Amino acid sequence: MSEFRTIVQPLENQQGLIDHSHPVVMLGSCFSDNVGQRLCDGLFDCIVNPCGTLYNPASIANAVLDLLYDRDYTIDDLFQHEGVWHSFSHHSRFSGTDPDQVLESINESADRARKALSNASAIIVTFGTAYLFRLRENHRVVANCHKMPATMFSREMLPADKITGLWRKMVKEITARYPGMKVVFTVSPIRHLANGAHGNQISKSTLLLGVDALAREMPESVVYFPAYEIMMDDLRDYRFYTADMTHPSDVAVDYIYDVFRRSFMTDDTRDLEQQCLKLSRRLKHRHISATTEAVDGFEAGTQAMISELVAVHPELRHVLHQ
Repeated sequence: MSEFRTIVQPLENQQGLIDHSHPVVMLGSCFSDNVGQRLCDGLFDCIVNPCGTLYNPASIANAVLDLLYDRDYTIDDLFQHEGVWHSFSHHSRFSGTDPDQVLESINESADRARKALSNASAIIVTFGTAYLFRLRENHRVVANCHKMPATMFSREMLPADKITGLWRKMVKEITARYPGMKVVFTVSPIRHLANGAHGNQISKSTLLLGVDALAREMPESVVYFPAYEIMMDDLRDYRFYTADMTHPSDVAVDYIYDVFRRSFMTDDTRDLEQQCLKLSRRLKHRHISATTEAVDGFEAGTQAMISELVAVHPELRHVLHQ
């Protein structure tokens, strides 16, 4: 009998790219946060959005360049509005009332990402939209408008060939610095409806065309993971969205992540991931009304589990002692 659906299969010949021995760095839209959190729960050494959530290909490229060239951010990279300091290169989670603390947080996050990149097996880039904003005063691309007046910005859509050209250079920069590293691209299934349904489709199509050209041109370095296609062609139902009808539900993200893990992890890595998830749940457990004796027993059991895992898998030591 017909399946009445189009099942998107895991990628072939990419198993082993992600394991517990090498870091993974993820940049891009909030879909990166969704997948990155699941990797972190599985105790992978994963750096997720070191500049915060980024959406367009140009801003993500700028973030990668800053990491590759060891840029330190200074007070000149910040601006103040209504008592709060922001960076046009970063998400608002870095914003704050003390500029020194803002800079410390930004630079510490960048340092962690650089250290991870030096030994990473892959950098995973998720494009959210082909639309971007520029400051009118200097034409600089901004990663986040921080709710500043709309009159300060102009908006444009990057054409597919510009995305391909920009990221062709980026992939060459990345692989020249880190030979053998794979750049995994994906297009976020999150719908950006500020531009209307048609505008969202045009934007996503532009991203898909840009990335497809890269994957065909640079198959030794570039991998495309079809998160967008899994959501649109496999799941293909509003019951897999949250109440806002734009974001994939947890069930949908779990489904996409399962295809992701079967694409990039070996059977042994997935087995270890399941053991790590059990430990991760214990580490997150909150004791509400347990007795001191029960709490002590639980903590002792958790420490015993850590010791057993690290004894067999010493590569986990770094993540468990961060």
